[in-house]
Amino acid sequence: MVPPNPSCLRALVSLLSDENPRVCAQARRALRDHGQRSFAYLDEAIDGADARLRGRARLFREELRGGLLEVEMRRLGERIDDDPEALEAGCLLLARTRRFELDDRSMTAGLDAMADDLGARLGSEREPAIVVDVMTRFLSWELGFQGNQRNYYDPENWFLDRVLDRRLGIPISLCTVYLFVARRLDLPLIGIGLPGHFILKHAVAEPSIFIDPFHGGRVFGEAECLRFLEERSVGYDPGILLPMSDGAMLLRMMRNLIQSYRNRGDHGRVVLLQRMKSMLVGEEVSGSELGAGGEQER
Repeated sequence: MVPPNPSCLRALVSLLSDENPRVCAQARRALRDHGQRSFAYLDEAIDGADARLRGRARLFREELRGGLLEVEMRRLGERIDDDPEALEAGCLLLARTRRFELDDRSMTAGLDAMADDLGARLGSEREPAIVVDVMTRFLSWELGFQGNQRNYYDPENWFLDRVLDRRLGIPISLCTVYLFVARRLDLPLIGIGLPGHFILKHAVAEPSIFIDPFHGGRVFGEAECLRFLEERSVGYDPGILLPMSDGAMLLRMMRNLIQSYRNRGDHGRVVLLQRMKSMLVGEEVSGSELGAGGEQER
């Protein structure tokens, strides 16, 4: 497609307020074809004097943004469990549902800096117990990453940019920060999805070493994991302590976030995230899914 000139895009945007529904629909299709090139001209209309056009341009901009995020999530779903960088890309996509124009580079740069600092502290050290001790002291004690126990269900606890800015999150979002730093240094951490709680495990440590970033980077062994399950009346199943795939982690985060928005009555966000979730897993969204409640997995 030949890039249109600005006057052409402005004309298309102006047709969003046309009284003829067919004209408006044709303008929407054309703008959708131009994708992100349309945003600057939609923003002009949103700041303009025509109240009708302002409203329609704002609604269409949100629709267009959602469609682009869905396409990116579909592409991500094709590589989520084969590409070690895909989970981080998925978390960046979730952050853009809150703020579409978010600069991914600022988040990756922050993670790069943390990895550089931790790497300097570790040097060539790879003894699991020492690595875990240095990492938890750095991320949880010095940088202050911790669980947001005061406002646990705040949606911002799921968004990577806000977790990095505020140093607050829920178990799974804090675990992703640890994972993204660890992967930059080739440290073998894996995610473990306990019922109602998410933790990390050092993949090669014997005996097993687990980390709970939500509770200040607390370190413990397998016996404490078993007590946790017993306290919640969950029978022991060795599969519970197996690593969770990146695709399953991202899906769990999306389910949690959807439930948080559903509890807040934000139907628009629920619909967008359900559609993105369907792109990730390659399924259609049903009406029952949009209205269904459920318990968050954390």
